Amino acid sequence: MEKYIPTMKIRFIYCLLFFCLSLAIGTSCTTPDTINHLPSEDDSEIVLENYRLTENETWEPEKTYIVNSTLEIPQDITLNIPPGTTVKFGRDARITVRGILKIGTPLAQKQVAQLVHLTSHNVVPTPGDWKGIFFDHTHDLESFIRGAVIKYATIALDIKTTSPTVAECTLRLNGTAIALDGSDAHIHHNDILDNNIGISTIGRQTLPRIEKNSITKNETGIFCENVQSIIQHNNLNANVFALRLNVKFDLSIPNNWWGHTNIIEIMDTIIDGGDPGLISKQIGTVLYEPFADAQIADAGFPYPTLLTELKH
Repeated sequence: MEKYIPTMKIRFIYCLLFFCLSLAIGTSCTTPDTINHLPSEDDSEIVLENYRLTENETWEPEKTYIVNSTLEIPQDITLNIPPGTTVKFGRDARITVRGILKIGTPLAQKQVAQLVHLTSHNVVPTPGDWKGIFFDHTHDLESFIRGAVIKYATIALDIKTTSPTVAECTLRLNGTAIALDGSDAHIHHNDILDNNIGISTIGRQTLPRIEKNSITKNETGIFCENVQSIIQHNNLNANVFALRLNVKFDLSIPNNWWGHTNIIEIMDTIIDGGDPGLISKQIGTVLYEPFADAQIADAGFPYPTLLTELKH
């Protein structure tokens, strides 16, 4: 009997060690229910993987949020991204808005003091790295983007049937900076440059207002299929084509600066029914007179000193 006791002790010790090891491994694993929860407040970098908000959230300024795949804002939920926040997006990541999204400085505040940066997470970023922010038929009147720098998206702001205000932002190096489909959005005092398309519009029954923006250095400044659009007091210079009309109705957009006071040179920057060699269907004419005779001084992003140290 005395010879058997040590053997039992050894077996007991082995079982105890196996139990402790199993417990340690089990507690270190992340269950599917917690995989996309926010880390602790002490972390300066927060990764969100297929994240769906379940309640209103306000992110923390001075932190970096990394979005992989889709971040969804459901109906009746609000996400507030305050000034000073950086959001980086993985390959093909996007924000889908079915609730309310508030980015940057509130509209009631007098001026922008800090920017929000929304950009690619790639080490060497290029246009189209992430999909953009998709407003998916939300019908809300509270969303806004003010004081943000948005870069390297396929469609930076893809706005369908809702009407957020987009003000005092810089949108650069995107496929399309802003796409308006059935939207009454107010787009004003933005720098929209170095994109393939600056702004595209579609939807005959809506009245988006595109005013006092600097829309420059794009392949196409404005691609227009909504001739009800109010497009005035913008700087539309230095684009390959300032405006392309793609609908059979005429478009009246007076009081913009086209980079020239020479009518022939202005017409060279516009694609409409007067360019049969460049179009494949019947389209209308752009009525651009009267036009500004000089660059509009107060159009575009009004805080250039905030752009001196852009983040990637």
